[in-house]
Amino acid sequence: MAEEKKGKVEEAAEKTGEVVGKGVKKGWDVVKAFGKGVKEGVSKDKKGEKKE
Repeated sequence: MAEEKKGKVEEAAEKTGEVVGKGVKKGWDVVKAFGKGVKEGVSKDKKGEKKE
């Protein structure tokens, strides 16, 4: 019986780890996209100032 519970606990931990990992990956993609947008916005602002 102890082995059965251990298997279920390990399985639950693995599933939880996968969910957390996927969430972290999606979160990182959002952060990267935001950073890229900010960087492009700053670059456009600097180019606009140089032309004037």
